[in-house]
Amino acid sequence: MTDTATEKNQKTIADYVGDMNAVESHIEEALDRQLDMFSDLPNVAAAIKGFHDMVKAQRDHVQQVLDGLPHESSTNAVKDLGSSLLGKAAGMLDKVRTESQSKALRDDYTAFNLAAVSYAMLYTTAESLGNSEVAEMSKNHLRGYAGAVQKINNLIPAVVVHELTKDGHRADTAVIDRAQKVIDEAWRQTAR
Repeated sequence: MTDTATEKNQKTIADYVGDMNAVESHIEEALDRQLDMFSDLPNVAAAIKGFHDMVKAQRDHVQQVLDGLPHESSTNAVKDLGSSLLGKAAGMLDKVRTESQSKALRDDYTAFNLAAVSYAMLYTTAESLGNSEVAEMSKNHLRGYAGAVQKINNLIPAVVVHELTKDGHRADTAVIDRAQKVIDEAWRQTAR
């Protein structure tokens, strides 16, 4: 491989890892605002704390990997645009977000899936361009987000029923188990 091709590969990897750093940072900021939101649901509060700790650790790991990559010190236009778009999306979510716990989990679910597909893309890029360290990091972080999404799948029915009850509805709590089974079955049936 020529020096130019090697430099181009390294720059691409560094840019993409920088983008993941921005994604992780935005998700951590959103989770910061949720740390005290679930005081009436201790198991969900513990999950949010776990999500926050995972995201912070992954963000720190991404930064460590980024610091070890050969790349330009100045930011690039693609990263700036990506950060700008992520910031605008987070701002829009903040404007429409109510104090609803289920909607906060829904927003987390969306953000976690964005991160998961971004790590899938980074894994593919790193493998394709021969960077095993970034590929391994991406694989592990993808697994973390996949687990977090599954955790939300398990939490969401109870949170929705809890909110309905708080709002004065006579919600059938037996639906929690049925809803969890429907969700689990949908994921099992569509798994490849």
